[in-house]
Amino acid sequence: MLQELSINNLALIDKARIQFGQGLNILTGETGAGKTVVVGAVNLLLGGRADASLIRSGSVKAEVQGMFAIPPGLKVSDEKLGDFLEDDEQLIIRRVISTDGKNKCYVNDHMVTVATLSEIGRRLVDLHGQHEHQSLFKISAHVDFLDKYGGKKLLELRGEFREKSGTLRRMKDELGRLHGAEREMLGKKDLLQFQVSEIERAALTQGEDDELMREREILRNAEKLYCAVAKAANALSESDEIAPGTELVARALDELRMVASIDPELDGLIERLNGILLELEDCSQNIRNYGLTLDFPPDRLQEIEDRLALLSLLKRKYGATIEDILAYMDTASKELLLCDTSGERMEKLEVDIVETEKELATIAVQQSESRASAGKKFAKEVMRELADLNMPNAKFEVLFSREQDDNGLLVEDKRTKLYPNGIDRIEFMISANKGEPAKPLTKIASGGEISRVMLALKIILADADEVPTLIFDEIDVGIGGTTAMAVGQKMSILGLRHQVFSVTHLPQIASFADKHFSVVKFEVEERTNTEIVELLSGDRVSEMARLLSGNISSDVSLKHAEELITEAQRNKHGLVDGRVN
Repeated sequence: MLQELSINNLALIDKARIQFGQGLNILTGETGAGKTVVVGAVNLLLGGRADASLIRSGSVKAEVQGMFAIPPGLKVSDEKLGDFLEDDEQLIIRRVISTDGKNKCYVNDHMVTVATLSEIGRRLVDLHGQHEHQSLFKISAHVDFLDKYGGKKLLELRGEFREKSGTLRRMKDELGRLHGAEREMLGKKDLLQFQVSEIERAALTQGEDDELMREREILRNAEKLYCAVAKAANALSESDEIAPGTELVARALDELRMVASIDPELDGLIERLNGILLELEDCSQNIRNYGLTLDFPPDRLQEIEDRLALLSLLKRKYGATIEDILAYMDTASKELLLCDTSGERMEKLEVDIVETEKELATIAVQQSESRASAGKKFAKEVMRELADLNMPNAKFEVLFSREQDDNGLLVEDKRTKLYPNGIDRIEFMISANKGEPAKPLTKIASGGEISRVMLALKIILADADEVPTLIFDEIDVGIGGTTAMAVGQKMSILGLRHQVFSVTHLPQIASFADKHFSVVKFEVEERTNTEIVELLSGDRVSEMARLLSGNISSDVSLKHAEELITEAQRNKHGLVDGRVN
């Protein structure tokens, strides 16, 4: 519930801080005093439209803050609220409007978008103005009223229907995509098969292109390589023209050994030359062995050139490297598999769709039967409440209809249009006067009648409705006398299960207040200001007298006001489970 509302620099309000209570909170005041500003402030907290014109003249920004106590049940069931609630069960919503257009929204000090604020707001407060009964004027919302009234069974069937219809929709979408892609896939399949076959025939191996280029370089320089190896071998150990390298080192080693005994320092040189000789002999042997491996088949170079040309072609088609080509083949193979299995998938989808439609039709029929039963009881309760609200001749009906659709769900041998929550088109019908046929609720012209219908629905749905706070902004226009007393009593009944706000000009309704606030306009230093004051005892009697006759000094008016409050309080104490005891 809304525990506290703070308003700064909004319209005629400089500063205001109001602490509300449970039950029925009434706001009254002179015409133009600013009662609607309070409702407008709450509307801002619910994500309503913000306009710089709302900012109090001379100020650069306006700020509204509301502190809400969240019922434990709502906290547990609402994931969106859980994002902002921690250990406590309190939500502080703040809205700042600036003249520069930089408006900001906060929920428990987290900056949020207006859309998020609106989503949270509709879980906390249901605001009904004189011309704002949108949910009653939207035929699509009538099924929501009835399902809430139907309780657990209908809500479970509603959930099952939405889940099953979602599954059916997804399957049909997939089947449609597969049918649409079928011709394209058939053409693509031939190309994919060719591409995969071409790459498979090439029998590629990682790194073979580098190895082939190395071998090609050797073959292209075969003669030069052969000559160089032969000369190197001769230079080391097999030359006929000059002494080979190994022989020269061996001679030097023999000479030094003969004189090594004369000077021991020659031992180091002998050791080094001995190492060089061994290294030269090893190199000579390796060169000879390398020479023996040199083999230059006459057709090998052409084979390599052909293979590299093939690799170059595949790289131009499928990727810059052999790894890329193999990766492309893997992807193409998977697409081929999809092409091969798409027919099987379509066949399975067609079977599954038929089965799912049967299951959905079963749920839809159960839903319709349950709604029909609930609709009869609902209509009786609404008429009973309307009778209490001085509409004794009102006739209320719940009209059920179905619409044929060639592409709809097969229900009882007929193709029927699917709505988001079933196959039923539900519309509330009403006749306010005896002898008149029932007409669509949306055609009602009287604001007073539509207000009473909304109030009746809210009372009937009080237990099912999770929204903790209800606001009625001057919905009592067009009623008075005993009807006003009945409306006040019903609002008090509603206050047993919800926190209720009513902006009213009728003393009969105000007499039922659990908390009564007066919105007063006054002037200070040639500036108009509005303040909201909680009325206690004598002040409340004076305000009630003003509402009754406009004269707060009349003994008759004051006495009448006291009697009205006493009578209302006696009626409130006699309420049991929303009815008069």
